[in-house]
Parts: sequence; structure tokens; C-alpha cells
Amino acid sequence: MTKYNEGRNTKMQYITGLGKQMYLYDIYQLNKTAKMAGLLFSVTLLFLFLFKPFVVNEAELKYSYLFICLVHAVSPALIFIGYFKIVGYVKNEELLDNGQITFHLFFSLASIFLIIGVVSFLLRDLIYNNPDNWSLRYLWEEIRNTYLAGGLFSSYFLFANYYFRSQENRKQEYNLQEIKENDIQVQPDVVFIKAHVRMDDFNFNPSAFLFARAEGNYIEITTRNSDRLKKELNRISLKQFELQISGIDNLIRCHRTYLINIGQVNHVSGNSQGYLLSFQGTEETVPVSRNNLGIFDRLYKELGMD
Repeated sequence: MTKYNEGRNTKMQYITGLGKQMYLYDIYQLNKTAKMAGLLFSVTLLFLFLFKPFVVNEAELKYSYLFICLVHAVSPALIFIGYFKIVGYVKNEELLDNGQITFHLFFSLASIFLIIGVVSFLLRDLIYNNPDNWSLRYLWEEIRNTYLAGGLFSSYFLFANYYFRSQENRKQEYNLQEIKENDIQVQPDVVFIKAHVRMDDFNFNPSAFLFARAEGNYIEITTRNSDRLKKELNRISLKQFELQISGIDNLIRCHRTYLINIGQVNHVSGNSQGYLLSFQGTEETVPVSRNNLGIFDRLYKELGMD
């Protein structure tokens, strides 16, 4: 009876911890989306108010031009939050390959622009005194103007994002070159991992390792010791971590954001488009992207686990 209660308590602690982690991750993603929506609101408001990019007939305005700009800035921000909250693209993007992410990004932008254009058309009768507010001409103009302005700003932000990410990758590659073989101290069960900052260095036990998931410039490492599951967040990129454990058997990159211990895989499901891996002691699954199926299948068969 005591063992049953201990097992039940352990399971409840795990479920509670997992629920807390999922809740915090949802809050993180919501904050991320809200920040982007806030940026969208600010840029749209300043752009409309300062530059007046589209023809405005002052006589048709029911309210001040500043109020009109506020309406046209608030609606895209709310649409942005609502779209990603419903579709869940931001939350699920880590499970996609690069090609799928690109498709979803441009599809999402095109969909958002269309919705913003339609909503702007529907708002015309509330803010403009014009007998032709409900004409197809103004529907076309609102959608066209949204795609023109949205495409311009999206191109700028995508280019800026690409530039800063490239700079960050170059910095990481430079740091990786400074890691020499003599800096990696290997003991029977422990590997010393060097992070970007010395105070973030940590010891890593390959035999207890299940998988690691990228979280921006951090990785979440999941291990299991004596049937006890442990998750640890370390400030190091997945690429830098992968370089330092590349000589250890059975540890492979299976996805853009995941690295696994193939010897700990408990079950494999899926098809030629990708796999989902299960591990003992956790209900969390890990994806294997289509580009990594070949190396996974080969190593999995070599271990005699197929």
C-alpha cells in the first residue's frame, strides 16, 4: 500500500510538473505574440499618422484623423493575436521542418493581410461618411492597400530578422571554434560541457540522457535516473551542445530542435513523412524529421531495435 501511494504521488508530481511546464510555455508563447502585436500596433499607428500614405478626404471623416489611425492600428494587432491564438502556429512551429515553416509563415501573412483588409472595409461605414462605403471598389482598395503596406513592412522585418540571426550564428560559430578537444573533459559517466559563458558550464551524463530540445539560446535536457525523470534548462545552443557530444555513441540530431539518445527510444510510430519517438517514463514524444529518417533508421537497425 505504501509503495502504491509513493508511486501515485510520484506520478502526480510528474503530471503537476508537466502541467506547470506546459502552462509556462503557453504564457511564454502568448507573451511573444503579444509583443509582436504591440510592435505591429506601434508601427502601423506611426506610419499612418506621420506619412498619410493613402488618400484621405478630410470631409468624409466622422472623427479626428488620429482616432481613425488608432482604429486602423488596433484592428491589425487584435487580428494578429486572434489568428495565432486560434491557428497555434507560434506554438507548434518547433515541430515543423524549415520548408514547412517557410510555407506556414507566408501563408499566415497572406491570410492575416486578407482578414485585415476585409475588416478595414467593414469598418468604413463606422468612420467614414461616404455613400459608396459598401462598394466593391473600396473592398478592393482596402485589401490592396493592406497587402502593399503589409508586404513592405513584412519584407523589412523578415530581412532584419534574417540579418540578426545570421550575426548570432556567426558569433556562435566563432565560439565553437574556440572549443578544443582538450577542453572537453570526459569521465566514465560524465562529460564536461562548455557553454557560451563559463558560469553556465555543466556536467552531462550520457547514460541517463533521453533527449534535448532547443529553446532559443537554451536547451532543455531530459534525463532519467533510477526511473526518476529530470528536466534541466541550460544556456547553450543545441548546435554547440551537439558539437561537444558528437563523439558519444547513440546521440544523434533527429530534428531541427531535438537531439536524442537513440538507445533510450522505447517506441517508434509514423511513416515516410516523419516519426514520433516515445521514451520510458515520459509521455512526451520527440519528432524525427523527414530529412533525418535515413540516419535514424540506419542507427536504429544497427542497435537491433527495429
